[in-house]
Amino acid sequence: MIKKITRKTSKQIKEFSLLFKKHLAEFIIGAFSFVAALLWRDAIQELINVYRKAIENFIPFQGILITKFLIAIFVSIFAIFAIVLISKFLKD
Repeated sequence: MIKKITRKTSKQIKEFSLLFKKHLAEFIIGAFSFVAALLWRDAIQELINVYRKAIENFIPFQGILITKFLIAIFVSIFAIFAIVLISKFLKD
């Protein structure tokens, strides 16, 4: 009886340990991804600031808010395209 309980408890501890390590790894990956996203955000903002006048002259209507929305839409489309490509790459 005690051996059975000990085996069951030992098995549960091993399962918990594996799940803990898995979730900890996912958390760490998420944290690194968040930091990378912030760095990309800063880089994209700086790029936009450098080329802001050229972008505003290219767009037929004026306005900072509209320009920001158009840039956000463009970056979102690019991100979706990149996510689809990465997903297809990881499936293979």
